[in-house]
Amino acid sequence: MPLAPQNAGGLDHRLALVLYLLLLLAAACPLVMAWLRVLPAEREPFAAPGEKPQKEEHDAFANFLLANISLSLLLRIPGVDSAALTAHAAKWLPSDWANHVVMVGFIWFGFIPGLAAAYALIRPSPVRWPLVIGGILTLGLWLAAPFLLAAIRGAE
Repeated sequence: MPLAPQNAGGLDHRLALVLYLLLLLAAACPLVMAWLRVLPAEREPFAAPGEKPQKEEHDAFANFLLANISLSLLLRIPGVDSAALTAHAAKWLPSDWANHVVMVGFIWFGFIPGLAAAYALIRPSPVRWPLVIGGILTLGLWLAAPFLLAAIRGAE
């Protein structure tokens, strides 16, 4: 994880906490809506007993991006210990590879929300707009989190 900036621009720690939580929840809501569209629907309550539910086409790459954005969002939740994940990766990989794998993972999960938003803008799918909005907000969370967390820690 990169070092947080030393000066958070004089932002009050309470305001920084509220902004961080709002950004986290705003990024999570479209992702929840996208997962609800991806998961299979239940049978309608007044449908005939033998009637099959309509199947929607799903974009496999959009679903892959949705899963990665969800993991990216989970990694930005406060309290997720990335050092423990690094230590776990170090057990299974040679020591010189472990740092590179962590760096590549950090870059991947920071990059994937922007890729997903761009992909969803040019390719229609059932999860198009939730993927665009969730991708933009998750990317904003990745970019703003170091500054907001530095402001929150500044009160300690």
